[in-house]
Amino acid sequence: MTSLAENLIPAKNLHPPRTRYKKGVKPPSLRMLKRGKQNAKLGDIVTVKKWKDHVMYSLTLEERKTCPSDCDQWDNCYGNNMPFAHRFDHTDPMFLEQLGTQLVRLVHKHRKKKQGVVVRLHVLGDFFSDQYVEFWHIMLDLLPDLKVFGYTHHKSGWGLGKYINASLNNSYPDRAAIRFSDDMDTPFRATVNTGGGIVCPEQTGATASCTTCGYCWSSSDPVVFLEH
Repeated sequence: MTSLAENLIPAKNLHPPRTRYKKGVKPPSLRMLKRGKQNAKLGDIVTVKKWKDHVMYSLTLEERKTCPSDCDQWDNCYGNNMPFAHRFDHTDPMFLEQLGTQLVRLVHKHRKKKQGVVVRLHVLGDFFSDQYVEFWHIMLDLLPDLKVFGYTHHKSGWGLGKYINASLNNSYPDRAAIRFSDDMDTPFRATVNTGGGIVCPEQTGATASCTTCGYCWSSSDPVVFLEH
């Protein structure tokens, strides 16, 4: 099992292992998953072929506290520029129970409208334990209308990254797409300003949002993000 204690901060990192914005850490609730239309970069309802008519939601955890300490973007974290974001406390005993309850409710709600649900993992934060990866595996098993995509700084070939690949990407290849950030050992990666592959179409203005693009969950080739 992978514990948070293993994510020790190496000497090269300047920021301590948590967010700069401590007041932004909130207790879990039944409103942790935010509708995509609240984030222009994500968009609301998928309009492209794969996962078409799925409604976008996102989950935000605490940056650095949930992340592997060898993350290449540790000090340059996207969260450094997000003072108003709500990061949900993954250490609260009710976190997974509340998250699971909201997921079930949302999927059932949208199923009545003949829509699926896609969750962006994670606007901030990362997969923090084997148990948490297993949670998403179970949710995908229980909820056929659920899809997930996102990025992780765990390495694809070992540790928690290997488990993410096996439990999510490989177990649900049409419903889970977790790319490996800055991992040059896999083509299914996301990098910043390097590494080959298409530059994020949303960042270049070629498309309006993730929901009008779908590249990150439709292609097995790399994606490159412009530095934020």
